[in-house]
Amino acid sequence: MKDESVFLSVDIGTSAMKAALFSCTGELRGFAGERLVYGGTSGGGPGVRAAGPGERESFDAEEWVRAFGRLASALGSPRPCGITVSGHGPSLVPVGEDDRPCHDVLLWFDSRAKKLSGVRSFFLPKAAWLRDEAPRVYEKTRVFIPCSEYLGFRLTGERFASSPSRDFSEFLWTDSSWEGAGLDHEKFPPLVFTGSEAGKTGSWAGELGIPPGIPVYAGGPDFLMTQLGTACVRPARVCDRAGSSEGINACSVSLVSSRKLRSLPHVIGGLWNAAAILPSTGLALEWMRELAGKPLSWDEFFDAALGAEKTFTPSPEFFPPFEGGAVSFSEWFLGLRKEGRVWEECALTLLYAVCSQVQAGCAALEDAGLPVRELRVSGGQARSAAWNRFKAARTGKVFRVPEVADAELVGGLAAGLYGGGLYGSLSEAAEDLARFGAEFGPG
Repeated sequence: MKDESVFLSVDIGTSAMKAALFSCTGELRGFAGERLVYGGTSGGGPGVRAAGPGERESFDAEEWVRAFGRLASALGSPRPCGITVSGHGPSLVPVGEDDRPCHDVLLWFDSRAKKLSGVRSFFLPKAAWLRDEAPRVYEKTRVFIPCSEYLGFRLTGERFASSPSRDFSEFLWTDSSWEGAGLDHEKFPPLVFTGSEAGKTGSWAGELGIPPGIPVYAGGPDFLMTQLGTACVRPARVCDRAGSSEGINACSVSLVSSRKLRSLPHVIGGLWNAAAILPSTGLALEWMRELAGKPLSWDEFFDAALGAEKTFTPSPEFFPPFEGGAVSFSEWFLGLRKEGRVWEECALTLLYAVCSQVQAGCAALEDAGLPVRELRVSGGQARSAAWNRFKAARTGKVFRVPEVADAELVGGLAAGLYGGGLYGSLSEAAEDLARFGAEFGPG
């Protein structure tokens, strides 16, 4: 890689796909994003709106490919020195003999999964559901490919799955987990570790505006790429990954045992990621933004909602049921409206509730012996100074905002530049490339 080269980092989120061009020294040279929309439960392609919290919606994996082509065009169809793709999960794409999806994506947030005793994989329960509920589709499936790796496959022609580390691999698939799940092992591609080259762009990439021969490096789950992108690669560093789903992620030196937390191997060998998972806060915020009845940017949304605080103070007894799905959320909203609450007051109630969830997540980490002094915030919500200020005041924590709010893109850059030999380790790359701007304290 040369100093004047640019690197392309891509992230497939639940509600949007984002792409960024960086210099090999970490400066942002270009950014493009596009919202993703979903179809109905019987569909075969994108529909007209984003899924509400808890909803099961269909999605055509080829829309990721089409969206990538549009983003590449928006960025000027670059010739990068490398590409990394990260994405949400566990989402799984069944791919047929024609190298195209033979079923809609088994998305992380829908209920299509079979309980498998003794199997720790997040992905195999999805494949087992297809085997049992749609056996003809299962038989037609040549290979199961995770979310971001499907785009990697379409760019390179290589079938693979990204594993952050050897310790993490059992949460994707291994020989023993295939056997335990009763699944055909030939339907699952080999694992490629984060930062390793998965292949080079081929003829398909040319159709999307990317020249052939560009190295494509394995990324990983978006929450771990965010850990890299916020340099949460040392113990006691914590990030608030505020996307469609939200997680308060702390870097730990050991496995944390707590029913309130999920503890998984970190992308940095020898470390762990302990997370308080808030699965629907971001989806609820997006859904509430749609209920405004007019298009609102995030800044406009937060300004309108927080403006209601001058005359209205929400009570915890009216907080929404985040775990109840879209129907319960709709009932909550309609209930407040029947009480005479205007949209701004409903939205403010939701903001209070989200902060309460974040506060509870921090408390769970602290109860497990992981102090939370500051949160390195990431995601589209991080762009709103008003929201960051409000969260800091409500939670009593310091919020630090990275220069690139979508920090998973910086994580992808770190993985790619490490893979390309510019850094000696992922942690070294993260420490150098994660850069911060605004800081908001509770005072």
